Amino acid sequence: MAVVLYGCGSSIVVDIEETCARLGIRIAALVKNMPGADFAISGAPVVAADAITDELRSIPFTVPIFTPAHRRTASEEARRKGFASAATLIDPTAVVAASATLGAGTYVNCGVAIGGAVSIGEFAFVNRNASIGHHGQIADFASVGPGATIAGRVRLGRGAVVCAGAVVLPEMEIGANSVVAAGAVVREPVGEHCLVAGNPARLIKVDYAGYQHLSV
Repeated sequence: MAVVLYGCGSSIVVDIEETCARLGIRIAALVKNMPGADFAISGAPVVAADAITDELRSIPFTVPIFTPAHRRTASEEARRKGFASAATLIDPTAVVAASATLGAGTYVNCGVAIGGAVSIGEFAFVNRNASIGHHGQIADFASVGPGATIAGRVRLGRGAVVCAGAVVLPEMEIGANSVVAAGAVVREPVGEHCLVAGNPARLIKVDYAGYQHLSV
């Protein structure tokens, strides 16, 4: 099996490369779609976005970017460039319930635990050592940071981000494009386009565009 990593300008690309190595998946190419530094370490060929071949287009792709808006932009660009199939990558060290469902393009990093009956949308990103409880609903392009704990029956909206070490208590809803700051403890539902922080989490900003001030 092979995969194309669409985008290599985010430092998180190294984790996806490590996952591919553990899975025995060959990285056919890394597409450099933006100017700037290249963080890749695998030695796979780096190809400019305007030099993609038909052979590469026939291979499933994924987007190694944590920021939801950048991940959406890159995934849409890849589609326009002719990529038809998105790969779902699950690190072999992750524990994912058999009853969980994961959408195309989603990435699950090392040490993650995903509980029963969880539903994860397309191009979501679950970073290392995060935990998602039973019956969780994670929408498209949502991101879960390292070590975050999401309890049972939590819903994350499209493009929502739960940052490193945050805790979301059971049956909470985090609205689309909202951000839970690192280390926050969410005990009340969070509306759309909000930034919350602290323990207990308090509303810091409303009409907040989203993670990195960008909406999905």
